[in-house]
Amino acid sequence: MARALNLLSTAILTSGVLLGVSAPVNAADPAPEIIPIDLLLAGSYTDAAREAITIWNTSVPSIRFVEQDTPAPLRVMEYKTARGVQSHVNIKGAGRGWVYLEVGDAQLYKPSRIVVHELGHILSLPDLGPGSPCSKVMSGAWGGSDCLNVQPDAAERAGVRDFFAVNDVGDPVPWWGSGLAAR
Repeated sequence: MARALNLLSTAILTSGVLLGVSAPVNAADPAPEIIPIDLLLAGSYTDAAREAITIWNTSVPSIRFVEQDTPAPLRVMEYKTARGVQSHVNIKGAGRGWVYLEVGDAQLYKPSRIVVHELGHILSLPDLGPGSPCSKVMSGAWGGSDCLNVQPDAAERAGVRDFFAVNDVGDPVPWWGSGLAAR
């Protein structure tokens, strides 16, 4: 849908330029892609998840997480493992799937950073891996337990914006599907 709207908008704008017509000064930006999300199972991560939703909604206005109080296509769930770590996602398409937040991770890392990172995966961003700086939310645990940054940087914001400029909610995430859960 977003792709079709972008192509249609481009065609209309191009036609207007050729004919010497300009857009109204108060022309509205296209409506954001809506991503329904529920926090029914988020437990102790509920406040951190709401903070992360606000961060992404503010950082990338072309997408919008909308919390609902019934099960949604994107669900957030707190869980506990014997190891006490391993928050991850299971992506069922961009903006769809499960965010699993391990209780023990909140003892090591800032909870809102964990959720911002995991929602970054849901929005198409892969892990960055060893050596990635704290300034990148997609550095995840590689940023270190003392990393408190919860704000996606310009490149991360642009990555999500660019992905949703040509893809819709529910479309496949290119790097997902290797059989490994994103951490």
